[in-house]
Amino acid sequence: MFLKVIPKKLLNIIGIIVAVVVIGTVGFKIIGGSEKSVLDALYMTAITITTIGYGDVIGLDNKPLGKIFTIIYVFLGAGTIAYLFTTLAAYIIEGELRRVFRRRKMDKRIAKMKDHYIVCGIGMVGLYVVHEMYLTKRPFIAIDNDDTKLDVFKANNINADLVVGDATENEILWKAMIEHAQGLFATTDSDNDNIVISLTARQLNPSLRIVSRCNDTKNIDKLRRAGADSVVALNFIGGLRMASEMIRPHVTSFLDMMLRDKYSPMRVEEVHIPADSPFIGKPVKEIDFKTIGNIMLISARKPSGEWVYNPYPDTIVEKEMSLIIIATPQEKELLVEHVSGGADSEL
Repeated sequence: MFLKVIPKKLLNIIGIIVAVVVIGTVGFKIIGGSEKSVLDALYMTAITITTIGYGDVIGLDNKPLGKIFTIIYVFLGAGTIAYLFTTLAAYIIEGELRRVFRRRKMDKRIAKMKDHYIVCGIGMVGLYVVHEMYLTKRPFIAIDNDDTKLDVFKANNINADLVVGDATENEILWKAMIEHAQGLFATTDSDNDNIVISLTARQLNPSLRIVSRCNDTKNIDKLRRAGADSVVALNFIGGLRMASEMIRPHVTSFLDMMLRDKYSPMRVEEVHIPADSPFIGKPVKEIDFKTIGNIMLISARKPSGEWVYNPYPDTIVEKEMSLIIIATPQEKELLVEHVSGGADSEL
């Protein structure tokens, strides 16, 4: 497992260095005979390849073959080690340079972000949020104290930008362009941090939608008063899920399959009907979902807050209504354009 995180080029360099040391140790042990220990041979190898030359501990005065081996080993061994260490240093420096350039490009992309989401805290919960944002093609920025989270993203095939710092600080949230964001996830493993993040984010962007993680249900009210629009209590949600697995297993299996399909990721999506939609005042059947894709309308929320479950085809579309559908992210975007009076609204 440890070797998997070491780059192949670095493993090759380490392997060659070990091989050179082993060859030298074995050679000098044979030359020194039984009178010399492996430690003596290793010591002779070290002072030879590093060209320190503290002294001949093996005794080569009457051993011409030993002198020949030493001459060859000095040129090949010391030269190889010097080259490998130079290559290793260049690899480290180049890696740092690449990291600097990558950070600069990332900062430029972040500075241009608008209508995006911010994920604060990339633990296991935050990583699942990031994965869902990436899979459904939502623009987002992650915030975490650990810059190695970029490697975690890469390992999970997620191309994401990361702001390194403490999400409870104003400056870090400003770097994540919070003034232009439309949503924020507080997903750290500390309820106190999530409270501070929610409070700070609400002050910096009053129109922001905030969804916070909660570990202790006693803190739900505190998080709401701090500014969170929605609070997700992991223990509560986990308990409901376990109960559902027991009493309605096929429903949970269906939802899991729908969410985990990599080739056609179906989601329960929300589409807002804008005030200037050409479908306002018309039956919902005139939207004709099937011309866009395999979209299923399962509910509608009226501006008054009233819910209409499994709407009839003659249900009238109202201004500021929200349609709850099952669709792929691509189909959802097409539907948004369609109900907004886009180019395909006449389909």
